[in-house]
Amino acid sequence: MKTRRILQRGMTIIELMVGLVVGMLLALAVFGIMAVAEGQRRSTTSVNTLSLDGQFAMQMLDKWVRSAGTGFTQSASYAFGCELLATKGSTQVLPRTGSLPAPFASVVPGTANIFRLVPVVILPDQTSPGEDNSGTSDVLVVMGSGSGGGGIPVSSSAAPDAAALNLSNTLNFSASDLVLVADKQTTSTGVSPCMVTQVATGVTGGTDTALSLAGDYYASSVNGTSITSFTSDAVVVNLGNVANSNPPQFLVLGVGDYSTLYSYDLLQTSDDPLTPVATGVLEMKALYGLDTDGDGKVDTWAKASGSYAPSVLLAGTSTAAEALQQIMAIKVGLILRTPLAEKVETGKVITAASTVTLFKDVVASATDATSLKYTRSLTSAEQTYRYRTVEATIPVRNSIILGTP
Repeated sequence: MKTRRILQRGMTIIELMVGLVVGMLLALAVFGIMAVAEGQRRSTTSVNTLSLDGQFAMQMLDKWVRSAGTGFTQSASYAFGCELLATKGSTQVLPRTGSLPAPFASVVPGTANIFRLVPVVILPDQTSPGEDNSGTSDVLVVMGSGSGGGGIPVSSSAAPDAAALNLSNTLNFSASDLVLVADKQTTSTGVSPCMVTQVATGVTGGTDTALSLAGDYYASSVNGTSITSFTSDAVVVNLGNVANSNPPQFLVLGVGDYSTLYSYDLLQTSDDPLTPVATGVLEMKALYGLDTDGDGKVDTWAKASGSYAPSVLLAGTSTAAEALQQIMAIKVGLILRTPLAEKVETGKVITAASTVTLFKDVVASATDATSLKYTRSLTSAEQTYRYRTVEATIPVRNSIILGTP
């Protein structure tokens, strides 16, 4: 019997090639759709993340500025603008013996390396982040106590001894507290220096009038000024306690490389005083809200220039101290930018506007319509990023409550 052969016919080479081409076209179409969708998702995500970063940065700035002056505002008339003296572990930390670390290496607070007691002050255009950032950023110096004692200055009963302060009482103090010693007296050359020192361990506070001093922040003399040089008119303010994780916040705040907002702890109460706060912050600008008529309300907005330039406000004179007491609010503006440039066709941009503006509607005062807006020009390369702006008016709460000046 003959075997029937079943003929099987396969695909021809032409049919196979057509099938491959169709498949490739479909794959390319799917990949194109996915690429567009992924680009849109990445853009949406980056902008949402940027908004969250901006909210967090402004929240932290609000907390610090709102609490500025805590603990020492009641001493404003004789302490604002005093030159700060401090040591830690036998090493002088204030006045500075060298520049601050980046991004604050070029910061000059009125006089190089000398920081003065202020609730808050603006140092304009004092960081230049570099990398792909063509602008400059303002710096804020913010100071406040971490103590919960109410900030009431305690009067001296006698001039200090080399290792003890003689006070009317020690109720507000406990072991290892950081304290500020300031003289009420002023001299013809301006406000007297003030010293940060530390209460000894074992001190419990109470009716005892001698407050013993010892610890990392104690030194009998700082930068040529002895603690015994303070008079019987000196007052002592509790600044907080490092051991109890409630230290004072004497901070320098500004923008560094890679669009990062940094803080630096002038008293170095932690092992690493330089701390990144938030990312996505390309630039920070600030204005003063001033009370020039003594009614406790902001009546004028001003830039940190002219009569309110750092060299004027931080001159250490009685006039400068009075001007510092006029600061009732700070208006802060942040320019935010996505971390990565987006791929665009040649000649096209992501951000159509060539500028980003802060403080558009801010004028100097009701009687002076001078605009205080700030405009940042964007290069063609910078226009391949996405931007957001965040602004906030932050009251300097302690100055308002006390009605200074």
